[in-house]
Amino acid sequence: MDEVSCSDAELVRRTCRGESDAFALLVSRHQDYVYNAVVHLVGQGWDAEDLAQEVFLKAYRSIGGFRRKARFSTWLYGIMLNCVRSHWRRQGRRPRVVSLNPGVADDGPAPDPPSPQDGPLDQAVRSERVSFVRCCIAKLPEELREVIVLRDLEGLSYKELARSLSLPLGTVKSRLFRARRALRARIVPVMADEL
Repeated sequence: MDEVSCSDAELVRRTCRGESDAFALLVSRHQDYVYNAVVHLVGQGWDAEDLAQEVFLKAYRSIGGFRRKARFSTWLYGIMLNCVRSHWRRQGRRPRVVSLNPGVADDGPAPDPPSPQDGPLDQAVRSERVSFVRCCIAKLPEELREVIVLRDLEGLSYKELARSLSLPLGTVKSRLFRARRALRARIVPVMADEL
């Protein structure tokens, strides 16, 4: 069977049979999504890299318990959220704050790369906006930050989000509404002229 065309479910079955190359393929398929979500939740740097590795290590160790009622990616996001929450507890629940000055070294997420069509002023303004919005997201309470990152930045469906967070769908929608409202309340006073 062609490795690339194998479904996640087939790769999980093969991993449970002891085929480590099948798990390596699962990692390669999902590592960017997991890492990006971790970066948005805890900031860029060694913590994010370590947490992403921890997610896959825990997934490998517990893959026999994967019940296949949800997609593998949803199950993996649940593990990722548990790892991030543990990290927050170890860190004393301090939210990550990102510098608004792109020239200052910090451990926060790096700004998105500029568009080649942007001029120097456009690039600077865009970079400042991105940093500001990421800083606002980092200041949200953890439960609100989780839903906004996984839904609006990582693109999980409401159903996947509910499964990953082990919450009823209505609770997920309510949290997402509150997260967007809280984020808007932080952004609008500063960027009202641009909205």
